[in-house]
Amino acid sequence: MSTNKKDPRAMRSQRMLKEALVALLNEKTELQALTVKKVADKAELNRATFYLHFVDLNDLLKDLVKDIFSDLEEKLKPLLLLESSNERTQLLSYLDYFYNHRIMFSVLFKEDRFKRKMHKEIKSFIKARRTNRQVLDGPERFSLDILASAMFGVIEWWLEEGTEHSSEYIVNQIELLFRR
Repeated sequence: MSTNKKDPRAMRSQRMLKEALVALLNEKTELQALTVKKVADKAELNRATFYLHFVDLNDLLKDLVKDIFSDLEEKLKPLLLLESSNERTQLLSYLDYFYNHRIMFSVLFKEDRFKRKMHKEIKSFIKARRTNRQVLDGPERFSLDILASAMFGVIEWWLEEGTEHSSEYIVNQIELLFRR
């Protein structure tokens, strides 16, 4: 028997705690107002179970953020392919992830560390896409920081102020931004 396999009960408890944290964030609970007890109660687990899996709320939050970035990375992978024939649909899928989790993101966007990490991930994506497509940075090209900031700014504005706009509308705006 492999020792690398996780106990299904442990995986289920961790998932339940993460789902409880997301549910609390979706209720617009501020991060500062969260407690281990609130998360454990929402997950219908006890605090001892929480502490079996996480050191504290920051540890749980870090694990959740890691999952979020992993999900977003999966959504972006097809956009890095040179022969990506359905870029618009893939970008819509990426933006739909934000929209479907908009309340949670609006809470997370209040945290500077999260915003910096999101900006860094978008910048890395743009850089990888340029490299894969052999787009050279010249004086006529926007800097990676400017493009990443613009894309992040569009997403942040959309989730905080413009949720009446569809993902399709936002894709149109991003395409205008990135059009050569």
